[in-house]
Amino acid sequence: MTLTTTYTLDKPYFYECFDESVAHSKRAQPKYFLLALLVALGLFGIYGLDDHYLGSFLIMVAVLECIAFYYRRPWWVTRQMLSKASGSEVTLTFDEEGIKSSNFYKNTQLLWSDINEVITTERGILLKNKKGMQYISKHILTAETLNFIHKKATQ
Repeated sequence: MTLTTTYTLDKPYFYECFDESVAHSKRAQPKYFLLALLVALGLFGIYGLDDHYLGSFLIMVAVLECIAFYYRRPWWVTRQMLSKASGSEVTLTFDEEGIKSSNFYKNTQLLWSDINEVITTERGILLKNKKGMQYISKHILTAETLNFIHKKATQ
């Protein structure tokens, strides 16, 4: 059985991809330990070592980390939009071996045996493997394709 679907790598797709996958990634929460460490070292630099430049620098790095966390969504989408694949059409092929993804710039294959977990989200599915996660929107999948993915990935 072979099932095929296509979609375009555009800004709404990238926003959906980020929104649905961030909760299941390591970047779901700020790096609290790093922030506390930077602030503590900054305060130690200011008050303990009497080096205001070093202390201020470390505290500003902590502030920059907070800003980076706050703006991670638009930053990630912007990086995707600047890639050469942005705007191109992707063809997904689901067969007995796995999932093949192809567009003008790149061809990849994810084997069913490499998938560790299938996570169903509100708007799509996440396929976890050793290398990371792959997101597929439900808007481009039929009910038959969703059932096929769940069946093959859990074998």
